[in-house]
Amino acid sequence: QAASRKTADGTGSSRLRAASPAQAAPRSQETASVRTAPPAPPATNDAVRASMKANKCANTKPELLVRMRLRKAGLSGYRLQWKVPGRPDIAWPGKKVALFVNGCFWHRHKGCKMASTPKSNVEYWTFKFERNVERDKANLRALRKQGWRVHVIWECQLKKGKIDRTFSRLLPKLAEELGKPLAGRPEER
Repeated sequence: QAASRKTADGTGSSRLRAASPAQAAPRSQETASVRTAPPAPPATNDAVRASMKANKCANTKPELLVRMRLRKAGLSGYRLQWKVPGRPDIAWPGKKVALFVNGCFWHRHKGCKMASTPKSNVEYWTFKFERNVERDKANLRALRKQGWRVHVIWECQLKKGKIDRTFSRLLPKLAEELGKPLAGRPEER
C-alpha cells in the first residue's frame, strides 16, 4: 500500500508524491521503538457505547463539589482548565497553584477499589491506563519544573466520611499558598 508523504524537491517547495514501500521502510524502522496502542475494541452494546460517550472531561460532579467547597472557604479567583501542562481542573495562575481532581478509575489511584480493570479487552485497557499514568506523571513534573505547586484530589477522597478530612488538610495549605484567609467556621467548609 503506497503512502503519501511530503518531500522537499530541492527548490524549497513541498509536494505530495506516493512513497514506495521500499522508501517507507526506513521510516517505519525509526518508529519501531514507539509503543502503539492496541486497536480499540468495539463497544459490546449500545449501553456501553452510551456510557463511554457520556464521560466528561470538565465540570464533573467531583470538580463541581470541589469548586463549591473552595468558594465556601473564600478561595475563589481560580481559573478552570488553565493552559499549562496537564490543564489543571482548577488553577490560580498568578500564584502558580494547580489543583487536579482525578477520577480513581481513569487515573489509576493506587490501592483504591475504584481503580478496577475491566475483565474484557485487558490488553487495550492496560495500555490505556499505563499511558494515562505516564502522562499524569509527566504533566506534574513539567508543572513543578515551571514553579507550580500542585495538589491532587482523588475521587474517592470526596466520598462521604472522607470529604471533610480531605478538605481539612487541603484548605489550610491552599489558603497559605494563595495568601488568603479561610472564610467561615471549619465545620461549614
